[in-house]
Amino acid sequence: MAAVVLASAGTTVAAQGKMEAYPANEKWFVSGSVGAGVYVGDYDMHTKFGNRISITGDVSGGKWITPVLGARLQISGMHASGEAMNGSSESWNFMMYHADIMVDVLNWWCGVDEERTYSLIPLVGGGVANAPGLNTTTGVLTVGVLNRFKVSEHLDINVELKGNLVGDKLDGCASGKKGEGAAALTAGLTYNF
Repeated sequence: MAAVVLASAGTTVAAQGKMEAYPANEKWFVSGSVGAGVYVGDYDMHTKFGNRISITGDVSGGKWITPVLGARLQISGMHASGEAMNGSSESWNFMMYHADIMVDVLNWWCGVDEERTYSLIPLVGGGVANAPGLNTTTGVLTVGVLNRFKVSEHLDINVELKGNLVGDKLDGCASGKKGEGAAALTAGLTYNF
């Protein structure tokens, strides 16, 4: 009798394993968010910080592979404002297309809990950034933290802080430095399938 109880307890624990893969048709999601961002280019430090804050937005889709590990594809768009090399103000748009790996640290550290209200999710990824009006394209490295608040089985509220390191020429001015970047704070919704 004790062996049966222990065997069934072991089966329950295994079914909720941190690194056990979800079925292929489960744990898919789509999300969208809007917020504020700032671009850090070669000469932007000469412009007041408040004048450099612009609107940004994201659209994402992905899947939780295990209770701890997830992956997503994200398209981000940002309007950037700053200063050009000649001292004049500049304003332009760019897009970033990147794939991110996400880690739900509370499921990792505290055990899997599908009903947890809050999740802390660091992420890292890479892809391509493009400024169509300037005809420039560079690589992008993304690092961020996603704060997920569960509203229901299918709906989450997200607050995300992320930074993106892009190539020096994205803003159309290659000064020979190693790179430039953008930071964003966004809020939005996720629908879980």
